[in-house]
Amino acid sequence: MALVNELARVLGINLLASFAARLPARVGTSIQLMLVVAGSLLPLWPLYRGWVQLQDLLAYAALWMTLSVISTLIRLNTMTRRSPKTRFFALHYTIMIGALSLVSGAWAVILLLEAGPSGGWFSLIPTACALVLANAWSLADGWFVRGGNRAAKLWQVLLPGYLRFVPVLGATISGAVLILGDAPQSYRLIAAAVLMLIIAGIDITLAVASVRLRPGP
Repeated sequence: MALVNELARVLGINLLASFAARLPARVGTSIQLMLVVAGSLLPLWPLYRGWVQLQDLLAYAALWMTLSVISTLIRLNTMTRRSPKTRFFALHYTIMIGALSLVSGAWAVILLLEAGPSGGWFSLIPTACALVLANAWSLADGWFVRGGNRAAKLWQVLLPGYLRFVPVLGATISGAVLILGDAPQSYRLIAAAVLMLIIAGIDITLAVASVRLRPGP
């Protein structure tokens, strides 16, 4: 629990929660959706402009998955409906998804070093900041302030992490084949675009669905 509290402090969740508590629920939801769109959909623009390539977005997806793992672990350790089963799945999630995400992230770094960062990689910095804020805001507003931690069931906490891991794993394997196999840039472009569209689709769907986790007045 001490580690969870430290993660929450580093992500600024307590500070965001105090701010979110002063806002109407609809405003909080709107902020969440805007941050999700900025963090997961806007990277398609630098990809379209040719500023970034597949290897950059694989590293970006590794960041996305890392934030997902951290958020899920915080939720598992702060949800109200805790039981021995919750602790078991928290350990299982940490070992399985956490370890596999670490391996995928390591491969993303290897592929980034192999292909070399694109000249416009810095264009992903604002969207990466939005990605971090989207995860922190989701915890602060939807989870703590609006009562998601009281209403959520175990499967509702675990499912997003598994959903997010599947495209990251598939993209890492596909990226390795395309980059190490010297595939044409057009193939890499398509793979990168598909990856970001899947990421955006998952995040937007989960952001909308998370509203239902909030208990009624």
